[in-house]
Amino acid sequence: RLIPHTTHRTRSTAELANGPSCSFRSQTPAEGERCVYEEALFVDEVVQIMTDHVATSSTEGGEGVEEQVQPLFMFYSMHLAHFPLQAPQEYLDEFAFVDDLERRAMRAMVHYMDHAIGQVVDAAKDLGLWDNMVVVVHSDNGGEIIFEGTCGGNNWPLRGGKFSNFEGGIRTVGLVSGGYVPESVRGTKSAALVAGWDWYATYAGFAGVDPSDSEAEAAGLPPPDSIDVWPALVGSSAATANTTTDTAGRTALVIGDTSALKYNGDGGTLVGGLLYVEPSNGHLYKLLVGAKSKADIVLQDVTTSPLFPNRSFDSATLAPQLHGRVCGRHAMTGCMFDLTEDPIETRTISHELANHALFNTMLGMVQDAEATVFSPDRGSADDGAACAATEDHGGYWGPWLL
Repeated sequence: RLIPHTTHRTRSTAELANGPSCSFRSQTPAEGERCVYEEALFVDEVVQIMTDHVATSSTEGGEGVEEQVQPLFMFYSMHLAHFPLQAPQEYLDEFAFVDDLERRAMRAMVHYMDHAIGQVVDAAKDLGLWDNMVVVVHSDNGGEIIFEGTCGGNNWPLRGGKFSNFEGGIRTVGLVSGGYVPESVRGTKSAALVAGWDWYATYAGFAGVDPSDSEAEAAGLPPPDSIDVWPALVGSSAATANTTTDTAGRTALVIGDTSALKYNGDGGTLVGGLLYVEPSNGHLYKLLVGAKSKADIVLQDVTTSPLFPNRSFDSATLAPQLHGRVCGRHAMTGCMFDLTEDPIETRTISHELANHALFNTMLGMVQDAEATVFSPDRGSADDGAACAATEDHGGYWGPWLL
């Protein structure tokens, strides 16, 4: 059911701001003050955008012709689930049976996320958009397990987590839904190798436009590392003719890294490894190479338990940032895994003679990727500029909704 929504685009930051009595620990506002969960503002805005789109872009057909709505692309980047771990009290109360406070908050935030997506889906159905819609939901990285569990993440049984190139850091959950998805593949699971940036070329395929970037090419930049994965997900027979490629899916995926020595630090762009589908047996292999600035070490060589974090957790035993593995560029020191047989990366196989040729092939592909890697100039941090921005925008860093 649709309810009236007030657009935030015409309201000032002062109108949107919560009152001084409102905080995570005090969610009942004083008289005359607001106390609204941030994600609720985003959900309202998404629904309002869809509502406005239908109202302004619909075209009436002739007699016997259905009303047409112009295409709409919308990217909704949730702040869930992410640190700081905060959720409305009613959602926290639903998980009162979880003893660990961080894990309780994380589960409450994921539950809220599910509810928020449900609101958007319900609105799409009410507005008549659902039958021709594709909805993609996925995480940008694995759960954060560093800082002794205080971030509330858990990637069990995968190894490592956010900020690591082990599977717990880069293998994430994802789903594709919507009325446009062929019935034959609804409710199924795909083993296709897909990267987050492949949606760029996939959406371009839906729109019937060329995903290449001629201006970037003219500037000497490498082409976008993005492919249309729609045929691989739904099957070539179900894919429509408006896709830009007939590829069956990725056979290789370069893994990124940074030369920065601390989390979220400034550093150069590096190649941290490769995922590769070996054509003779169809297995998915993985090669990790550590950064020279980190003595070839890949961090977070640990696995958590099914109930992590928990009250019996000993922070001295599992501090992921203190556990690393040397991943060199020689078969005897390499970190190569057969993810089809060993998805939790328990055994490196590069030292085995039978795998030397494959190791060298994958290492060569890493070196080829390194020759074209692009490391942008991100400038330098300026705390003074951030403070000045908050003064100019009423306590906010910038007017992100224009």
